[in-house]
Amino acid sequence: MIAKVAAAFLGLLFLASLIFIGVFCAAYAIDQAFVNVAGVAGAAAITAILLLAGPVIALLIFAVRRPRESPFISLLTSGSSPLAALLGAGALGLAEVFLKKRRRRD
Repeated sequence: MIAKVAAAFLGLLFLASLIFIGVFCAAYAIDQAFVNVAGVAGAAAITAILLLAGPVIALLIFAVRRPRESPFISLLTSGSSPLAALLGAGALGLAEVFLKKRRRRD
């Protein structure tokens, strides 16, 4: 078990380092493209703006867009009717049984 956790940690560390190296290389390429036009400080500012624009826009989109609740789920879990709540709990429990992954013993 400890070996699996260590392997997962090392894999995560490896993937994170690949992402950091890729972002660094992209930032360096963008910076070098704008150095002649805007100077060193201007190129660094343009690079920072370009690399921060994507995550900021995605954050704004996800903040504005709220997940909508399914009318079927709200009907089955509503407190207005005890029978509907009972049927909803049964349907959700049945879905959990079928969607739950089986654990294998090593």
